[in-house]
Amino acid sequence: MKKVFLITIAVLLYSLTYSQNNYVDDALKLSSNNYGGTARFVGMGGAFGALGGDFGSISINPAGLGVYRSSEFVFSPALSYNSNSSSYINKTTDENAYKMNVNNLSFVSSYDLEGNDSRWVNFNIGIGFNQINDLNDNVMFEGVNNSSLMEVFVNYANSDATPETANNLNAMYEYLLWDAYIIDSSGGVFFNEIDDEAWNNSNFGINQRKIIETEGYVKDFNISFAGNYAHKLYVGASIGVTWLKYDQYSSHYEYETSTTPIDYMSGFDFREHSRTTGTGFNLKLGAIYKPIEFLRLGVSMHLPTFYTLNKEYYNEVYGCFDAEAEGYARSEDQKYEYQLQTPLRFVGSVGFQVAKIALIDIDYELVDYSTIELGDDFNSEGVITDNNTISDIYQKTHNIRAGAELRFGSIYVRGGGKYSTNPYTYIDDYSLITVSGGLGYREKNFFLDLAFSQTVSDYYITAYNWQYNDALAHVENTINNFVLTFGVKF
Repeated sequence: MKKVFLITIAVLLYSLTYSQNNYVDDALKLSSNNYGGTARFVGMGGAFGALGGDFGSISINPAGLGVYRSSEFVFSPALSYNSNSSSYINKTTDENAYKMNVNNLSFVSSYDLEGNDSRWVNFNIGIGFNQINDLNDNVMFEGVNNSSLMEVFVNYANSDATPETANNLNAMYEYLLWDAYIIDSSGGVFFNEIDDEAWNNSNFGINQRKIIETEGYVKDFNISFAGNYAHKLYVGASIGVTWLKYDQYSSHYEYETSTTPIDYMSGFDFREHSRTTGTGFNLKLGAIYKPIEFLRLGVSMHLPTFYTLNKEYYNEVYGCFDAEAEGYARSEDQKYEYQLQTPLRFVGSVGFQVAKIALIDIDYELVDYSTIELGDDFNSEGVITDNNTISDIYQKTHNIRAGAELRFGSIYVRGGGKYSTNPYTYIDDYSLITVSGGLGYREKNFFLDLAFSQTVSDYYITAYNWQYNDALAHVENTINNFVLTFGVKF
């Protein structure tokens, strides 16, 4: 099932070009959880809130650690494959991205308490990490357009600057074009040959190519504690240190067509680079109750993650001229430290265990993205504005996960799925659906699991916004994840 949505705010979530502040966009991306973990966890759609017994489940409900009856070491390498088919001005372009990563690495130590007088059966400690978001993606689209990003640059230059001296030009954008001799001024007006041609030629057309690459991850390293009381009640807590890396790169390249040659210059390439890194801290609390043998009920609360983030970014521009060497200018490196507080999450789960034949779990998760908060040491006006924007454009989201596992001797067959409702207030029809499946082999103290998941979505993004032409591209995105888990019990 596919849903189409329009990304309009600062080229929301993807495009960097000419969005002077994308902190609101990043706030949602870095606060969203697409839970990863072991192959067993992924194969069941991440539905483990009432089951436990798998380290991936600690990301949902730390009480699941109490289900362990033995110690365990687990390692889960993964491969992500993102495929995008982009349509822009009647031309379709395909772009793919592969990335190897480690989805999970963990160790669980179990301590038997049945010799004591109390009804506590065992106490377990778990240490390790699960990946909770994969930020890798590549998008490219191209076509012949009847407007140009250069029109936007020239318009801003004439609005903001003092002609001839270039005073007040934006150092990250228009000033770079001035410094690279791509825009000039005459008679108190800034101009460029591409902009002039666009205004004076009713048959104007120019080749455009947009490349957007993102790379990174969000991983949750945690120390968890859980206990098993009389095989009826499992309680647990997890102290997490989350670390993230998010690199963004975009290139907007324009060059003349054979039918619309440009005097003096043939094209330009405007590029933006940024890297966001940081760490955060969180606490999760949870419980699982087994009122009867085949039924389990789970509940958990994820307190907000408090991040300290560092963003480094710079822009550069290349100009291609007819009779001169290539023009080039690069901005100074910019650095900004800020804080991000993610939303509170509540999870309710119900699970069923059918003898030793089958497991079934359904999770419901509530998260309100309008409560995301940004901050910095100066309580700057930009942060206040961004937080007001977050409150206006984001809303509560309902996430549902369901999964099942069937056992055939030493072989396990798994399937599951995830459904997330619309986090945006200004989009009427949007949802995100993931389907998954997997196989497992377990024999005595060794197990091997394999899982595959696929998320499909459609969306529109803009290369830039300019008066009569929004330069919209339609992207069909498919995210494929393969996870392999090796595990040893002792």
